[in-house]
Formats: sequence, structure tokens, C-alpha cells
Amino acid sequence: MDTFKLIDLICVVDACVSDRSVGHVVPLSKAVEELRVLTGDFVSSDEAAAKALTEVALQRGCAILFDEQPGADIVLEP
Repeated sequence: MDTFKLIDLICVVDACVSDRSVGHVVPLSKAVEELRVLTGDFVSSDEAAAKALTEVALQRGCAILFDEQPGADIVLEP
């Protein structure tokens, strides 16, 4: 969380949280992308951004949806 400002993390979590039947859910792939756009930081790893966002979201009482899949953009053609 040292790389990112706390206010940026809070703003992203608040912007990405959605009400669902399970409570406040933050989809992590969307939050990481929003953080990159807000801060202009396209150098830090996804893992670092996800870890920082997860800490803030959990402190704010949100559930985290780990919806990013490594290699999801790879398309296999027959």
C-alpha cells in the first residue's frame, strides 16, 4: 500500500463497490483498472494494486471478488 495514496484507494473502492444480495462487493479486476486510470500508474504490478485495494476494501467492510484470471485474454483457435 506504500506505492498508492490512501485517498486514491478509498475513492476507487467506493466507485467500484456494488450492492448485491451478499453485501458490498468489489470486483478486483475493475478496481485495479480504475486505480491505474486514476493514478496514471501503469508500471506497478497487478498484484501490488490488488493487495492494496483488498486491504482497503476489507477495512471498509466490503467483500472482494477475485475475478481476474491469468491468461484470460488468450484465445485458443482450433
